[in-house]
Amino acid sequence: MKLSILLTLLLTFVGTSSAQLLGGANLPVIKVGKVEYTQGKIDSLTRLLATQQAQGQQVPPEAMTQLRWAVIDNLVGQELLRLEAEALKLKANPKTVDSLITLFKSQFPSEDQFNKELRKSGSNQADFMKKIEKQVQSDMLLESKVPYPKEPTDKERRDYFAKHKHEAVVNDTISGVQIYLKIAKGESAQAITDKKRILDGLSAQLRARKITDLMTLAQQFQLLAAQYSDDPTAREQGGLLKPFVPKTMGNDFVKAIAKLKVGQVSDAFVGKNGVTIFLLTEKNDGKYESYEHKIEYILRLEKEKERQLGVKAYLDQLAKKYPVNYLNKDYTSPTGIGVKAQ
Repeated sequence: MKLSILLTLLLTFVGTSSAQLLGGANLPVIKVGKVEYTQGKIDSLTRLLATQQAQGQQVPPEAMTQLRWAVIDNLVGQELLRLEAEALKLKANPKTVDSLITLFKSQFPSEDQFNKELRKSGSNQADFMKKIEKQVQSDMLLESKVPYPKEPTDKERRDYFAKHKHEAVVNDTISGVQIYLKIAKGESAQAITDKKRILDGLSAQLRARKITDLMTLAQQFQLLAAQYSDDPTAREQGGLLKPFVPKTMGNDFVKAIAKLKVGQVSDAFVGKNGVTIFLLTEKNDGKYESYEHKIEYILRLEKEKERQLGVKAYLDQLAKKYPVNYLNKDYTSPTGIGVKAQ
């Protein structure tokens, strides 16, 4: 879920009392046009965002500061976009609004629970719909001014490889993720065949999803490994194998993965650990095909960084049209929207 969308959800269900409780002082620390943001509201949103992202882990002070800057930038940016969208009289697509409302409602066990939480925060469905409409209008405006980057082309990927291939470390190692089911001493051929069918079913499941992003595919594979694998470390590591030379896993393993390309999952085979399936995530053979997924990720990252710079420049431009005042140095990021460089 995008951070701006997540903040819309958090803002909807954070009441004034909880903001004061969590944040302490309820004094305004930022003003955008006529809208004021209090220290309490920002602190509350930062804590809630940290809880949502950390999943029970302790968040270091430095990371909390970065989350606070992210919350502030989103609040300021969203208000600037709202003001400009209102000035331009943009209209939200009803289908997009309905889709987002459905997404939000899906975060709750039932419609009644959703409405209950709305009432607890002093809101209702009509107010909630207006917030979503404003969010959609803001997103429409931003995309029209700073479009999302296009997918990297084959030429861009090959040009990147040609430019950087001398940096690649070429050796016999590979990396990947495995799921295996142990074979007990004296286990019947039928039992082994059944285990192969189970793992081939998992492999088919992944292929059917047609996931092209290697990182997403690996994450899905690791979730399955944590659930099904007999590997004692799978619950923590998700079957992830650090770089290794294939022959150290035995001849059956080498034969089973010989024709795999990066991003492909093997059929089930009997290896030294038992019945196994393997996802190849890295192959250091110096060939373009083995680095294509990694190059795709790098290029996407570079394009997104360029877009974020474009977003920042556009919001800084809006900050000149609609005054942004930071009233407290502890809530003023050095690179915040509308903040003049020192």
